Amino acid sequence: MSDLTALDQNNWYASVSLVIQLAFLIAGVWFARNLLRTMMAFQAQVGAMLKLSITGVTPERHSSSASAKQSVAEVSPNWLVPSETETAGLPEPIESGPSRFAVVRRKMVLWLQAPMSNAAMAPWRRIIIWLQAPAGS
Repeated sequence: MSDLTALDQNNWYASVSLVIQLAFLIAGVWFARNLLRTMMAFQAQVGAMLKLSITGVTPERHSSSASAKQSVAEVSPNWLVPSETETAGLPEPIESGPSRFAVVRRKMVLWLQAPMSNAAMAPWRRIIIWLQAPAGS
């Protein structure tokens, strides 16, 4: 028994270090758990707001004839159930010029073809040279 107390007295630093490391581990797990809980609650809230803004129907006003739609919505609380009015008359996109990718590609090519610098001296360098020059020259 005396060997154990002698060992504990000699290595108190390692024991304290282990306790502190465990405390940091527990605090990190606790913080990550609370952060994930907050993120999940925020995601559910944003999903509910998005569903409300798109469908325009509150959950209390669902009709009983929409039981098939409810089964799909039970899979995820943020699942958007398509309505009949949305699928009936979707407007076709009208192209009135080059696509975004063509414009971006053309701008990228022009930027790559442009010279990286010009032969003229930068204005701030001219000022530095003028300040370093001796007076009267």
